[in-house]
Amino acid sequence: MDRRDFLRTAGGAASAGAAASAAAGTAAAAEEEEGGGGGEERPVFPGYVDDANDGSYEDLRGQDSVTVEVGAGSDGLAYSPTNVWVDAGTTVVFEWASNGHNVVPESVPEGAGWEGYESLEDEGFSYEFTFETGGMFPYFCSPHESLGMKGAIAVGGDVETESIGGGGSTPVDPEHMGVPFHPHYVGVATIVMMLVSLLFTFFILKYGETPHASGGNN
Repeated sequence: MDRRDFLRTAGGAASAGAAASAAAGTAAAAEEEEGGGGGEERPVFPGYVDDANDGSYEDLRGQDSVTVEVGAGSDGLAYSPTNVWVDAGTTVVFEWASNGHNVVPESVPEGAGWEGYESLEDEGFSYEFTFETGGMFPYFCSPHESLGMKGAIAVGGDVETESIGGGGSTPVDPEHMGVPFHPHYVGVATIVMMLVSLLFTFFILKYGETPHASGGNN
């Protein structure tokens, strides 16, 4: 191989390294775009309802009136949906789906004036209240509180929120589980490997042997 052939080979190798680096950069950008989206924003409901039966959640903002079933589920010991988010001024209609339940506030924001409905009622009964004051309204069924019949209503846009879901996953190096592995490193490693290959080829052309072989025969 003469100098011209060497330069042609070197140019091809450099182009391959640049292409590999560009591909790695594109993969990194795609991954960041995929994982950069935020999750669903929802209210931070109190720990009081963490063990509530059913445990469902619905964002019902934008509706003038919403319905919550009282005594829902196969055992009739749940509010459904359990946790809801509504606008201030929304009327919540509680509809009894089974017998012997009530709706008792666990805590109420100052000035809200919600007293719930403490009388025990049976299937077919309904009670409604318009929530004008923003804040968090956890509540329970007094005979079945210890059995997990609890719920909560988040009212308005001033309640504390959190992001649920989204984010995507970060690639992990199998040899170092738990350490993030970024595609940018692939491009850098590729360029380094190409440079090493070029240096190795240079020594072969110049000396006709590997760098470590010189001086081996006396």
